[in-house]
Amino acid sequence: MGSVLLLACALPAQAAFTLPGDAMRCTGSATLVNCSDRFGNHYGIVQQGSDTLMRGFDAISGQRWAQTSTTYGRLQLFTGISSNGELWIGTSRRIGWNVVSRFSSSKGERDRVNCNRMIGCQ
Repeated sequence: MGSVLLLACALPAQAAFTLPGDAMRCTGSATLVNCSDRFGNHYGIVQQGSDTLMRGFDAISGQRWAQTSTTYGRLQLFTGISSNGELWIGTSRRIGWNVVSRFSSSKGERDRVNCNRMIGCQ
């Protein structure tokens, strides 16, 4: 599956926005967000208390995927599965303006992504 990092923000009720280029177009409320792009990729996010449920479709691979995460303070634990049977597990930790995410997959992949509000993800 490679590194997939989804970042969601709460949107005002019935909000909609579009970013330039090939970015996702999203609509939603404070607890539900649905996004899609012109290539056929799409995902939905539902927030239920400290749990976040996500489902999506990757147009390039043709794979559907689902991910569940639970937040404990500044730590988020997540697990996911794709339609080809690949599994992944990981953590994200908020440290100031940074979010450091680590994951490993059933294919033996491991990765670390550092995202900063000012400079983006690396």
